[in-house]
Amino acid sequence: MKPLQRSIAAHTGRSSSYHARRSGMARKATTMLRSYLLAGAVAPCLLFAEPALAQASTSTAAPDPTATQTSADASSEIVVTGYRYLDVNTSGITNLPLPLEKVPQSISLLNNDFVKAADIRTIADVAQYTTGALWASYVPSYGSTLLLRGLPASFAVDGIVVGTPGDPLFEPDRAMLQRYEVVKGPASVVYGAEGPGGLVNLELKSASPNTPSYVEAQGGSFGRWRLEGQVAGALNASGTIRAIGVAAHEQGGSFVDFVHLNKTLVYGGIDADVTDTLRTYARASYQRTADTPYNGIPVYADASLPRVPYDYFVGGSNFEAVGKTVRVDAGLAWTPGTLWSFDLKGIWQRTTHGGENSYSAGYLAADGSFPISGEVFNDWSTRDATIAASAVRKLDDLGLSGSIISTSLRYQHYVYAIDESFASGTGNINDDDRALSEAFNTAPATGGGYRQDETLNYLTASVQALIKPVQPITLLGGVSWSRPRIENNTFDGPVQNLSPGGQVSARAGVIVEPVRGLNLYVSYSESYQSNLRLDVDRNVLAPLKGEQYEVGAKYVSPDRRLLLTAALFSLKESNVPEYDSTVNNETYYRGEGVRHRGLELEAIGQITKAWQIRGGVALLDPKVTSDRSNPANDGETRPWLPKVTANLFTTYEWSNGLSVSAGGRYVGPERTYDRTSAPTPELPHYLLADAGLGYTTGRWHAQLNLKNIGDKRYYIAPYDTFAYGLYPGEPRSVAVSLRRDF
Repeated sequence: MKPLQRSIAAHTGRSSSYHARRSGMARKATTMLRSYLLAGAVAPCLLFAEPALAQASTSTAAPDPTATQTSADASSEIVVTGYRYLDVNTSGITNLPLPLEKVPQSISLLNNDFVKAADIRTIADVAQYTTGALWASYVPSYGSTLLLRGLPASFAVDGIVVGTPGDPLFEPDRAMLQRYEVVKGPASVVYGAEGPGGLVNLELKSASPNTPSYVEAQGGSFGRWRLEGQVAGALNASGTIRAIGVAAHEQGGSFVDFVHLNKTLVYGGIDADVTDTLRTYARASYQRTADTPYNGIPVYADASLPRVPYDYFVGGSNFEAVGKTVRVDAGLAWTPGTLWSFDLKGIWQRTTHGGENSYSAGYLAADGSFPISGEVFNDWSTRDATIAASAVRKLDDLGLSGSIISTSLRYQHYVYAIDESFASGTGNINDDDRALSEAFNTAPATGGGYRQDETLNYLTASVQALIKPVQPITLLGGVSWSRPRIENNTFDGPVQNLSPGGQVSARAGVIVEPVRGLNLYVSYSESYQSNLRLDVDRNVLAPLKGEQYEVGAKYVSPDRRLLLTAALFSLKESNVPEYDSTVNNETYYRGEGVRHRGLELEAIGQITKAWQIRGGVALLDPKVTSDRSNPANDGETRPWLPKVTANLFTTYEWSNGLSVSAGGRYVGPERTYDRTSAPTPELPHYLLADAGLGYTTGRWHAQLNLKNIGDKRYYIAPYDTFAYGLYPGEPRSVAVSLRRDF
């Protein structure tokens, strides 16, 4: 239905021609000028913030266990802060006030310390360092697609879903985030109409008593540079009203010719302790991302790559994809006593996309020619407004110590509108990429276009109960009712009602703690999701329904410095959309039944006081159980999914402030299938090695990060077909940063 779902035309993009034409001297002058301007804007804020921080340090408010501890701490002992989030309360993502190791479901957390240490820049990087996750594609102007357990992930901000399932249309900059919380498996009992793979929750930064102020500069390969600053502190003498402000600007080139990025973020918020039992917050942000549309290199009909350089550009150098997002968040938490707690929060988000897009639209002919296509976005916008209320009741007064009942009610109103026109032509891969780019730039309009307006209203009510009948055993049960209402209008025609009706989803689990710190669990969960894709007869596919069984173990060390997890799961899903064909720039799908089984092992925390580790391995066995359009596929391994993925990142810190890091990311080979008469080759596996070096002295921290040290060349097929080519991964790169805390 949406361009992202129905065709390759979903990618926005155009690259400003002046970027490609301006001289090296002009580029350097522009870079220096912008650096000085941003530094000048941030520095006064930091000067004003330091007295406020000094005032805040006298507050008696309790420290935030998830806050990052800076090098300015008085203790001479090496304090490793990157894994203190093991104490985190998961109520924001589970609606249950449980620590991470008590949740009968696999959850991975990446906090801001790890993001900085590993130089995590995008959702793609998050996927490569999260066990059970896979980076599937990058879409110009609004970010990366991520798979969890082989199925599309949904996205949420502070526990509130944004966009439609699997389609976020926006990727927030890392400077505004405190951590990434990755919930694997069905979460419909908590979030309503969501997919079975899982959900990535982006937790925004708050103004806690220990939130630091800092300024940071970074530069690196391909002419990239970044400036980032944060101001935080108390606004009153008691420290009960606190504020945070963040600004970041990033720009530079790419390993691909003509490709550029220009991104700016402004973020601010206020947190207030109104009384001892009432807390509130309000946050707002604006982000603008402009990048050159690049969708990879076209291939021949046998899926072989042409003999072109790795940095060869396929697209229009005059094109630029621009995404702008404004978001406002607010919340209220009330704890009137020891038994009750209430939470109310809401989010409003508007995203607009503009510019043009360009891409290869088919296979290479023997002479190197291939069809090219482009589109102009006359109007493309989304509006998202959600409100969520929840209540938690502890049952200690009823003789059930540690038992809880929680309820929640969520309502999401989402509006999607697009008006685009198309262009097409012919290019030749044997031309140099400047000449090929000109063919894209001058491709004639086809006279056709696409218009769509869609409105989605999701209402979800849920209840969960956590009961401890005896001390080592905990029982979990939950049920939710979801009612998606969907109206679609295409080409100003009649309004179509695509509502699939209401659905009840359930979850259940048993947790046993035979010894302190070790939690064994077995759980069952269901998912339900509206299907917005069309089949070849232009009918909407039936809703997706899934169920998962999971058995696992979680162990947290007595000092809460190390968390070990293991999860074995079996996930069944019906009506999973699979690529079928593309006709007149519109992509059609067919529904499949699938069964994914797998094993995930993960370790996060400290081995010693100075040695941190984060790593895991995931084994996936994805099978097709029902392909009505091609029953010969039944029982086959699902294509475009690796059976093995793994990641490792480890850091050792010395008492003199020096630290060294090393890491690796592995993705196994992928079976492919392109609905052709001839068999298609496997996508080869790849192993990428990373390293880092850091030094901290006083309030200063310097860091060097090397990625893909071996300069490995690797590719992904972002649209589950070779028809639109292969997307190359980034080669060896380096980044150097310098940070000053205040």
